[in-house]
Amino acid sequence: MINFDDLPQVALDFMNHDHQEAVEIYNRVESCYRKGDVEAVLTNLKEIQTHSIEHFSQEEQEMKRYQFPPIQVHKEAHDSVLMVLDMVIKQLTDHRTLAKISGYIEHEFPSWFAHHLSTMDKMTAEFIAAQQANKSN
Repeated sequence: MINFDDLPQVALDFMNHDHQEAVEIYNRVESCYRKGDVEAVLTNLKEIQTHSIEHFSQEEQEMKRYQFPPIQVHKEAHDSVLMVLDMVIKQLTDHRTLAKISGYIEHEFPSWFAHHLSTMDKMTAEFIAAQQANKSN
């Protein structure tokens, strides 16, 4: 389980709100995984996929609007995690066994999520917040 309060908050409210929703969905994934409920894990993985696509799109729009210099690096991180998530969903859909995706659920996703928030998202949010402050002055 991921504890949202243990994660870094970033300088943009919409990002923090979306991150909290992602944690709630992931925690459902993990809870269903612990119960061995393949269908519920699959349903919740698809939900986190949809949520991530929407969140990444909004983040990327803001990066474009404020001309965030390393936008391409950040977008590539988004694309990469979506590709992995797509493969995990396909693996579970095809094989219906949680053992094949255990590493992703137990380690890969939570580790990536915490690292991405504390590095790329933190830096991106600080940059955009500073640009917004400059425009309002």
